[in-house]
Amino acid sequence: MLIEQFFDAGLGHASYLVADPDEGVAFLVDPDRHIGAYLEAAARMGVLITHSFETHVHNDYVAGSTALAAVRPISVVTGATAEVSYPRIELADGERIDVGALRVRCIATPGHTPEHVAFIVADLRRADAPQFLFSGGALLVGHIA
Repeated sequence: MLIEQFFDAGLGHASYLVADPDEGVAFLVDPDRHIGAYLEAAARMGVLITHSFETHVHNDYVAGSTALAAVRPISVVTGATAEVSYPRIELADGERIDVGALRVRCIATPGHTPEHVAFIVADLRRADAPQFLFSGGALLVGHIA
């Protein structure tokens, strides 16, 4: 598994590209609307972005999942209670989806926003137990949202 972080200091926003280079696929977590950097990173890694996971409805910036979906076919994944108007896969607490050998499980973490979820990821080539947590706005450096 390869992970690349993208950070917008002005917004205090982090997003991630998570890749399974052996399978040639990747997913995004909380991308912003400037999708060029994600596409460049995926090309550099030799992977195709197939999914975009959103931890919550982002009122502080424009989410990039729909921008990416407009230029290439991807699956947008949200928590089951997110109220959005675009096509998506809804994951309830405990449900999971695999992207290559990467298993992504949804965990309901309401607080920062009512529909907030986190995603835990297991690289099944390493272990069935998860190795990474993408908490979105639920955990911030020095704070809990």
